[in-house]
Amino acid sequence: MSYGAYFKAPVSPFGPVINDPNLMVEKVNDKPLNITTSLAFLGPNDILVTEKETGKVIRVIDGQVKENVPLLDVEVATGMERGLLGLTLSKSMNDTTTYVFLYYTESGSGKDGDDVIAGVEPVGNRLYKYEYHDGKLINPTLLLDLPATPVNNKGEHNGGKVIIGPDNNIYTVIGDVGAHRTQSQNVAKGSAADGTSGIIRITPTGESAGEPIFGAEGPLKYYYAMGIRNSFGIDFDPLTGILWATENGPAAGDEINMVEPGFNSGWAQIQGFVDSDVLNRGKSVKDLLILGDAKYSDPEFSWNTTVGVTDAKFFSSDKLGKEYENNLFVGDINNGYIYRFTLNSERNSIEINNSSYDGNLETLADKEVNNPKEVIPLIFGSGFGGITDLEVGPDGYLYVLTYFGEIYRIIPKLNLINSDNILHTSKLPPPLTQSTTSISNSTLVQIKGIEGNKSYNPNPVMVKEGQQILWVNGDAISHTVTSNSPENESRSDSGKLFDSTAILPGHSYSKAFDIPGTYSYYCFYHPNMIGKVLVESK
Repeated sequence: MSYGAYFKAPVSPFGPVINDPNLMVEKVNDKPLNITTSLAFLGPNDILVTEKETGKVIRVIDGQVKENVPLLDVEVATGMERGLLGLTLSKSMNDTTTYVFLYYTESGSGKDGDDVIAGVEPVGNRLYKYEYHDGKLINPTLLLDLPATPVNNKGEHNGGKVIIGPDNNIYTVIGDVGAHRTQSQNVAKGSAADGTSGIIRITPTGESAGEPIFGAEGPLKYYYAMGIRNSFGIDFDPLTGILWATENGPAAGDEINMVEPGFNSGWAQIQGFVDSDVLNRGKSVKDLLILGDAKYSDPEFSWNTTVGVTDAKFFSSDKLGKEYENNLFVGDINNGYIYRFTLNSERNSIEINNSSYDGNLETLADKEVNNPKEVIPLIFGSGFGGITDLEVGPDGYLYVLTYFGEIYRIIPKLNLINSDNILHTSKLPPPLTQSTTSISNSTLVQIKGIEGNKSYNPNPVMVKEGQQILWVNGDAISHTVTSNSPENESRSDSGKLFDSTAILPGHSYSKAFDIPGTYSYYCFYHPNMIGKVLVESK
C-alpha cells in the first residue's frame, strides 16, 4: 500500500523557501483553515476554499477568513481521502451568473464523518453545480454520481480535482476507490467500467461531452482517460490545450502524464515506465485492456519512490519572470515541495536541460527519479507542508494551498519589501544543507535513505538508559521513525512507543530511552527501512 498519503509533511520551522533569490513567499490568510483541499478565485483578493472534513466552502477576502459565514456547508464522509475535495467556478457567457462546481464524498446519513463514527457507507462521490448569489451557493444540480464504496474497506483514491477545459466542458478525476477492479482498471475479465479510475468529461449540464472514446454504454461514455490509480492534479497547457495530470503510485511509480483523448495510464497492470517495471509484475502493454480508441503511453516523468504528487498547474503568467512563464509546477504531500518542469518546443514532452536548471542533471536524462536526491535540481520551493492545490491568481502570481489550511502567495522580491506577511526575502540554503538543531550529549543517527537495514548509520544504535538519540534526515525526502516493525504495522501497537511523524529533509527527531531493552523501528513511508535501538543499563 502507499504509506505516504497518511503522513502529511509538516510546515518547516524555517518557513517556506523559494530557491530563487528574486522571489519570496507571502502568507495570505490571517488564520488557518481546517484541512483544505482546493481553492478558486471569485475575484481579486476574494478566494473560495474547501475544507475536506467540515464540508464547508469558506471565503477569504483580503486575507481575512470568513469562517463564521460559509458559502455552503455540505455533509461529507471523511474517512481517509474522502471529503469535500474539488472546486472550480465559471461565469456564464449569457448572463452574469457565477457557477461553482463541487466534488465531494456525500455522507450516507446526512452527518459529517458518519463513515468513521458509525460505519455508514457514503452515498457516492458526487459532482454538483451551484449558483453563487449574495454570499451563498444555491440551487444545487447533481451532474455526476460516481462510486464511493470501496472494495478493501478503505476510503482511499477518490480523486476529486475539478477544472474547466478550453472547450468549456467540465473535467474531473477519480481513482480506483479502494481497489475496484473493473475494465477501467485494465482487468479484462472484470465487470464493466463503473466510473472509477478515470478522467471524466461532461458538459456544464451533466451530459456526455463529444463523441464517446472508450464506448457508448453506461459510464464509459463519460471517460476521457482510464487506468488511473489516483490523482490530485489535472490542468490544461494554455499553449496547446492538452491535458496533463499527476498520478499516485503505491510504493513506487508516481507519475506526470500528458493526457490526450483516449489515454490509458495502465493501472492496475502498469505503474511508472513500462520498461522499468517498478511494481515487479512483469506486465507489458499487451496486458492492458484496450477499449474503443484507447491508447497507452508512458508517463512524461516518474518517481520510483513515491513522494505523494498532488496538484499540477501551468503558470500562465510572466509575473515571476519570463523564465517561469508556462512552466508546469507540481506539488507533493509527503515533503512540502513544489517542483518545476519545463517542456520541449513542441510541448509534448518534459525537457530538463542546463539552460533552465542548476545542479547535476545527468541522472534525470531518463526523466525517472531512481534515487530521491536526483530530483533536487527540480525543487522550486520547499517547507510549505503538504500541498493540496496550486493556482494562478487574477494578479498573475502563484498561490499555494496546504493540507493544514494555509494559503501562500509567491511573488517577486521587490513587490512587498515592507510587508509584515513576507516569510522569506532571500534565498536560503536548500533543505539538505540547512543546519539541524544540535543536542548535547545525544547519540546521532543519520537517516541515509532507502537502503533496508543500511538505511541508518549507525544501525543498530547502542545507548545507555536515559540517553537521547537524535535522528537526522540526510535524504532528499521525508522519513519517519516509527516504533515496531513493518510486519506489524497494522497492529495497534505500531508507533505506540514512539513515532516521529514526517521528518523533513535536513530536520531531526529526538527521543530519550529510559528503560533498557531492544526497540525496533522503521519508516512508515518506506517500510523496508529497518532500524534497531539497543538500550543498556547504566
